[in-house]
Amino acid sequence: MTGAYQPEVPRFSLDEREQRWGRVRQLMARDRLDVIVVPRFAGPWDGGNANARYLSGLGGNGAGGTIIFPLAEEVTAIVGPVPAREYWLAFQDWVTDIRFAGRNLALEAGGSGSSGFRAGSGVVERLRELKLERGRIGLAGLSGSPRLPDGIVPHGLYVGLQEAFPQAELVDATGLLDEARVVKSAEELAFMERALALAEDAIDTLIKEARPGVPEATVYMRMLSSMVEHGGEIPTLLLWSAGWPQPYRTYMLPSQKPLQAGDVINAEIDGNYGGYRAQFTITATLGHTRPEYQDMFRVQQEALQACYAHLRPGIRMGELLPICEAAAKGTPYTCRLIMHSRGLGDDAPVIVFGARDPKILNWPIEENHSFIIKPVVWKGEWEQFVCWGDQVVVTAHGPRRLGKRPPALLEIL
Repeated sequence: MTGAYQPEVPRFSLDEREQRWGRVRQLMARDRLDVIVVPRFAGPWDGGNANARYLSGLGGNGAGGTIIFPLAEEVTAIVGPVPAREYWLAFQDWVTDIRFAGRNLALEAGGSGSSGFRAGSGVVERLRELKLERGRIGLAGLSGSPRLPDGIVPHGLYVGLQEAFPQAELVDATGLLDEARVVKSAEELAFMERALALAEDAIDTLIKEARPGVPEATVYMRMLSSMVEHGGEIPTLLLWSAGWPQPYRTYMLPSQKPLQAGDVINAEIDGNYGGYRAQFTITATLGHTRPEYQDMFRVQQEALQACYAHLRPGIRMGELLPICEAAAKGTPYTCRLIMHSRGLGDDAPVIVFGARDPKILNWPIEENHSFIIKPVVWKGEWEQFVCWGDQVVVTAHGPRRLGKRPPALLEIL
């Protein structure tokens, strides 16, 4: 690109690129895929762009590109007008074949200035260059994406490929990329440690800023600001609830409601560093903690430590579910497991009290797989609940926490 512009953003090494591309291509050869097409789709908190960013390095702020990843030839990215192609060439050094695909909507209507992003024509053009008219074309996100089981492939792209390549075979490549991404490299884990440090910065900001009379939105804004200021990306997940009686579950966003003494605060905080997210989940009280919360937290920690004791390579995801249920036996509480991968957005697999897809129960846990594990303990019909957990990485000897804060119910005094 012209000029000397070079954004100061986290980047992975070329060695990391070669390791990833080699692993994905081995799986493609196994599944007889000639190419994988990964559509641009931001999704919740930018998680839908995870596969595209994993293969290309393009992404962040809900932007990115559609990626064409052949079995052997050069990788191509199809991008829109904002950010411009020149920005992406400076943003990363993994992909150099970056093409603009769009049309000027306003000029076509007789005006000026507006543009639209249409990746499909660029995808068709590149697949024709690769001579894949009779190829086996994988579509990442066709179905079964984490938290988006209906899939993320645009209807127009799918139909356009069918019409352009009637003799090609379109197949689902979602599971292949889940398999490739689930085990984290040393560079990925270093990004996740930085991400969790951002989440811990946000907790420090919560402790500093939460006071009776301060609007909850102000505290939330300063927590998010602290992560951005220290190198974090947006969008990132920051779920929040505050009040007494305790609100049901963790809500999406704060309001202008002033905090009050005795409020119970729940927050699920994803630090986001270079697109890699790592989570810290906490329960806090604005003032001294009520005795029943200390009792629930004791059960929650017993469940969490029991999960940690069993978390070894080779264990199946479903084996952890009864551990949490057993921790609450003989108590007036209910305990259920929440456990999901983190990395580039929402990685598979995901358990929230149970598996949305029964196959997840048999998913084998591997070394360098990274999870947020956070059993939830509640009383009655969710009248009160506690949840605590941070990111861990699975090692041969058990889980290693990426965070540094000791387990505790926070008292903000």
